[in-house]
Amino acid sequence: MPRPNFKILQQQAYEYIKDLILNQQIQYNQIYSESKIALEMGISRTPVRDAVHRLYQEGLIDIIPNKGFSLHKMDQRDVIETYEVRSAVECYCSRKAAINVHTEPVQELLKQLDISLKHQREILETDQNVSSFATEDQHFHYLLVSYSNNEALLELFSQYMYKIKKLACSSLQHEGRMEATVDEHQKIWNAIRDGNMQEAYDATLLHMEMPLGINLESVYDCVHEDLHKG
Repeated sequence: MPRPNFKILQQQAYEYIKDLILNQQIQYNQIYSESKIALEMGISRTPVRDAVHRLYQEGLIDIIPNKGFSLHKMDQRDVIETYEVRSAVECYCSRKAAINVHTEPVQELLKQLDISLKHQREILETDQNVSSFATEDQHFHYLLVSYSNNEALLELFSQYMYKIKKLACSSLQHEGRMEATVDEHQKIWNAIRDGNMQEAYDATLLHMEMPLGINLESVYDCVHEDLHKG
């Protein structure tokens, strides 16, 4: 039986560990062994080591020399970097959608965004579950970026999806932030529908800026809490 291609094993290891992170099966302040992951997957340690290095480059984990890896705690640099990347990608995508508003792809995008908005309002009117709302919020933005039909932008956005959701869950816990998020999404939708490219850009940028201060404050508080524990 032929051996699996090394790149395939590396990708499988990458997706396996990333799924553990996304499903919160990897916790802060714990060290995880590459050898144990390899054993769980039934593969050699080499593709796992490469996958760990890739996740380190994406800022999701920290490598502990001669021990393994741990889940990366987001700091102020992570917050600002995520904000800047999202702003660059999503402002471009919303502007592009507004410019091409009369095309079939944008009309379909508007329909899908409207469905997402309805789901967001349903969550607001029922249990106001932060995790459920954050997932729908992420879906709204993924739809916007997907419209661009640009694989490079999609790949970049996907690399930040974990950080985006973590930051969203943090900011959405603040009173009134869910309601404000729906209002901001509606303004983006309105601007695209009206074909107003500048308003679409500005509304998206404002939506990126609104939770920035909350996230920076949260990270600052966490850092000081850790210092006091130390």
